[in-house]
Amino acid sequence: MKQFIFLVMLLWGLNSYSQNYESNYKADICACIEAQENTQQLPDKIYNACFTKHMTTYAAIIDAQIKEEDKTKKFIAGQQVRRDLNQKFKYDLVYVCDAYIDIIESKKQKVLQNFRAREIDSSKIDKLNETVAMVPHYSSYFNRGQYFYYIGDLNNAERDVKKSIEENPLNNEGTLTTHESLLLALIYEEQKKYSEAIAIYNAINSKAINPSVELLKAIVYRKSKGYAFKSNAILEKSEQPEVAAEKTEKAPIDVTQRRRTVARGSRTDTNTVPNKTTPKISTKQQTTTKTKDSTKNLRGLFKLD
Repeated sequence: MKQFIFLVMLLWGLNSYSQNYESNYKADICACIEAQENTQQLPDKIYNACFTKHMTTYAAIIDAQIKEEDKTKKFIAGQQVRRDLNQKFKYDLVYVCDAYIDIIESKKQKVLQNFRAREIDSSKIDKLNETVAMVPHYSSYFNRGQYFYYIGDLNNAERDVKKSIEENPLNNEGTLTTHESLLLALIYEEQKKYSEAIAIYNAINSKAINPSVELLKAIVYRKSKGYAFKSNAILEKSEQPEVAAEKTEKAPIDVTQRRRTVARGSRTDTNTVPNKTTPKISTKQQTTTKTKDSTKNLRGLFKLD
């Protein structure tokens, strides 16, 4: 009798663990992400690496729940479950894993800070104003609104994006184009209009769930509940290696030591070693490169395009 009770309890325990493996899996992924909190990698890459790493623990449980005798069909079903979990955990983790949301937010803030730390290009704004005047197309309003968002002029950004939505013929019967609505939601987020931002994300996902949009919604939800990000501290740490690299590049060259090193070789080397200098990049070139990289990083951060 005692053996029977033990067996029942054991089976119940295994079944309970099997049903709760998702929360355990997410906890393991969160711990893995936390260990890489100060990394320079993008959040999506960190998440996928941690998801794959801990799949070794839960693969047997996942496959055991698939009631399919045919091996090929069972394999296909198992792959689908893995894909579904990967997408689902991607936004579920934001609600429960502080390290994950901090990494995402810090990367986004770093991209925006790269823009907003620079002097505003008034000639760029003049050009955008001229384009809107000459071609009052919804895309012209969107482009100007996007630039206003990048430089932190949120009121003008909101005005232009709303005008773009209004003028876009594809926005009818309550259906909004994704890129315009997402930008408006990001603007609302910075303005702390969290309920408006969440409403936009819900509207986008009303027909089919986009995991990246759900991730953005989860971030706004956490902010609406007063979660305090530590992204500033992460940003400061992430800048340190770059500063160190600059100091290394600017370190003076010991000409005497260089001559001694050459002298140890053949005599012809002493007379033929050229004085190599690193080509200088103008400030304008650096600014242009950073602008392109920052725009690409912001668009690619959540893989929305």
